Amino acid sequence: MTFKEFSGKNVEEAIRAAMKEFGADLGDLDIEILSQGSRGILGVGTDEARILAAPKSAVAEAASVRADSPPEPIAEMPQETVEQTDAEALTPVETDDGGLTPVMADEPAAPSASRSRSRGRGREATGASTRSSREGRPPRERRPAEPRNGDTRPEPRPFVPAKPMEELSESERATLDEAKSVLEELLRLMELPGTVEVAMGTEAAKLNVVGDDLGVLIGRRGEKLASLQHIVNLIVARREGQLNRIMVDVENYRGRREDQLRDVADRAAQRVAQSGKIIQLKAMPAMERRIVHLALSEHEAVRTQSVGVEPNRRVVILPANKVG
Repeated sequence: MTFKEFSGKNVEEAIRAAMKEFGADLGDLDIEILSQGSRGILGVGTDEARILAAPKSAVAEAASVRADSPPEPIAEMPQETVEQTDAEALTPVETDDGGLTPVMADEPAAPSASRSRSRGRGREATGASTRSSREGRPPRERRPAEPRNGDTRPEPRPFVPAKPMEELSESERATLDEAKSVLEELLRLMELPGTVEVAMGTEAAKLNVVGDDLGVLIGRRGEKLASLQHIVNLIVARREGQLNRIMVDVENYRGRREDQLRDVADRAAQRVAQSGKIIQLKAMPAMERRIVHLALSEHEAVRTQSVGVEPNRRVVILPANKVG
């Protein structure tokens, strides 16, 4: 069974239509939001919300069919951050029956339903010829996987921990020094005036670039900052022969963003606890969703879920006693 499109005045109405059509509860459906819809101006130009939905059992069956085919390579994307105001970050979900998209694991990111549908159409067109060609082939030998302890690839280490410099090990200090030199060289090549400082964040040591007019290093939604961090880590790994994780920041952007997210999460939790309604935050990357989840992990009145498909995956905050 393929995904089917549903529409309604809002997302919740479209989801209820999908639940009625399939005779399934919310947790038994896989849902992708195509459009949130809009009310228009004075009732003119109203657009309905649109979603794609399918029973999870049908999706699982399709996944089992695909299991025999080698997965398509997916390019690794850098972590990124989302610039948004507090007002934009708080988006109440107008629903009384807990109408949410189903919960899915944060990592790894799930492929979009549109990609699944496009693959399905391609297989329908070429399925007969593919099956006939496979029948004439001898079975391919499968070598058993080697034990993990025999893998010679270096394992990535966690971020250099946040603690006084004198308490860092010799190798940790050497890694920070090497990364600092690499970052300074990159700034010189880009002809950007800036000073690289070693700072301690809440969870990890980081290299913080300080200077004037450095917004070009952050970029829209933090994309350039994420790329800069990836390049620094890659160069250091090549030089030291080991994968390292060095956090790079510019004008304490990451620290300020974390404080903003925690504040947004706290205020949203208060609204949920007082009103009993669900609040849905704007889409954000995995690193930022993790900050929100951790900020509210010990809150007694609310709980959090991640819903949707990358890059539109988001955090939903709902009453602790509400079944999603």
